[in-house]
Amino acid sequence: MPRRRWRLGHPVAIGVLVGIGIILLFAIVWICVRGYLAQRALNDAVPAADTIKTAITSGDLAAARRASDELSSHTHTAASLTSDPIWMTAEGIPWIGPNLGAVRTAAAASDSVASHVVGPLVAAGAAVDLRALAIHDGRIDLAPISAAQPAVAKAATAFTAARASVAAIETGALFSPVAGGIDRLHGVLDHAAPQIDAIDNAARLLPSMLGAAGPRDYLLAAQNPAELRSTGGLIGAVALVHAENGSLKLLRQAAGTSIGPWDAPVADVPVATTGLYGPLVGRFFQDANLTPDFPLAAATASRMWTTTYGDQIDGVIAVDPVVLSGLLKSTGPVTLPTGDRLTSQNAVKLLLSDVYQRYAEPAQQDDFFASAARAVFDRLSSGDVNSKKLVSALADAGESRRVLIWSAHPSDQKILGQTTLAGGLPESDLSTAGIGVYFNDATGSKMDYYLGSSVAAGSAVCRADGKPSTVVQVTLTNHAPADAATSLPKFVTGGGTYGVTPGFIKTRVAVYGPTGGLLAATLSDGKNLPTVSGLDRSRPVSLFTVQLAPGESQTVTVQFLNEQQSAANLSVVTTPTLPGDGSTPDVGAQNTVKPIVVQCSSVVK
Repeated sequence: MPRRRWRLGHPVAIGVLVGIGIILLFAIVWICVRGYLAQRALNDAVPAADTIKTAITSGDLAAARRASDELSSHTHTAASLTSDPIWMTAEGIPWIGPNLGAVRTAAAASDSVASHVVGPLVAAGAAVDLRALAIHDGRIDLAPISAAQPAVAKAATAFTAARASVAAIETGALFSPVAGGIDRLHGVLDHAAPQIDAIDNAARLLPSMLGAAGPRDYLLAAQNPAELRSTGGLIGAVALVHAENGSLKLLRQAAGTSIGPWDAPVADVPVATTGLYGPLVGRFFQDANLTPDFPLAAATASRMWTTTYGDQIDGVIAVDPVVLSGLLKSTGPVTLPTGDRLTSQNAVKLLLSDVYQRYAEPAQQDDFFASAARAVFDRLSSGDVNSKKLVSALADAGESRRVLIWSAHPSDQKILGQTTLAGGLPESDLSTAGIGVYFNDATGSKMDYYLGSSVAAGSAVCRADGKPSTVVQVTLTNHAPADAATSLPKFVTGGGTYGVTPGFIKTRVAVYGPTGGLLAATLSDGKNLPTVSGLDRSRPVSLFTVQLAPGESQTVTVQFLNEQQSAANLSVVTTPTLPGDGSTPDVGAQNTVKPIVVQCSSVVK
């Protein structure tokens, strides 16, 4: 029997085609309508998100919870509208499909953040609002933080997954409006990431570090940026702080000069560190932080304290007077036994300059520093503080690397190691070169109060192998008065004790290149500058000395050849310094690293 062949105009064929057309038209209309409704739902979610931020800032947790419910409702609607079978089937269509997939992923991520991150954190309320932490009779109630920790951990995990899903969306071939929306969502999540990390880290760290599971003893090290060390300043004073079940007590205070020195290192110092910074790191307490590796410096200082006093140390916390000025914004002025009123405006000048004009003897200076530390600690412990300003100041200080923390407990240190509080050496990855610029005083005095510093850096692909070259420019300026040799105390100028002309500032600068990279050149005025070169944990280091008369300035350029990166991205950390002009920097102000355009004709290839 012969087969029946239908022509295109046959009624059955026409019926089939019409049916398919109707289905396609329905699918298109279905997707368009649901896409429009999803977009409207996400747009409606924006005011709710803004309300949550405003309510949390003002402390209105009830309003934050209502807005959180509204936000979740809108994002859930958007996720539902973009995840039905028709929508997901259409994602297989060339050209339009990737756009639909991107919209679905973005909607699902938004819903996950709203339902599994914002909602639980708002529900946890004050327990995860670090600004609401209050000190009563020298104690912080750790129970709410401990109780909230499981919810915070789940929220952090959900946020990480949502952020990763959005980051994985390839936007190059998407429609411009879709790509723009994805980029904006990516930016929002990136901006929120540090806050989520901070909440998660605090919930995991605070209970244990404040003695919830047993007492802890910490060294509180006061770094003096008027005599620079790589991590911030010479450790001029130190205190032993006892933490137990949220309560804090100041047990002992000591001057940095009262600890050591020893004829041989009392701690294990790597050979590379000794090669770069000399044998004093393991022998002199005040030189333990010549290395920029704070975990190494802190462990060394801890060992030195134990050798001297016998106490077993659970961690080291380093701060400087700029941090103190920030804390004083939360306490208000504090009256010292001398009658001085220590304020956020005068703390830096009083502790880093005026004290040396007033007291000629180091013992008197040490007594003044100890009394100031005791007075501020007592005020903080009393609870007579503005908690929001206190936490804000500490957070800013952590970002600017003026607060550094090391823990002798591996579980705590692992968490700290993921933050700026750890003060580790600069980290590089396949896309970004980690650069470090660190300063150590070589005058042997307190002249760094007058030292101005600026750092500029840039990177470009100039080599045939496609690897970037990195250029770092360091400029130092001596802002001391022209008559510094006679107008400043000998304790400040050094009086020539270490071979430096009074009024001059001598600084040893260490510039760290990217992990696995090569040091190519160190130049000043276009000429090679004498330098000590070496490796510190696979990072190339250029170590050079700059000596400046009052009013003098010098710029040094260091070049590195990157080996692991293919992109010209940089992440630069520096020693936190003073402006050099007598002004007080804001506690959150980071040393500005200016971008420079690298000229390939001027770099070593």
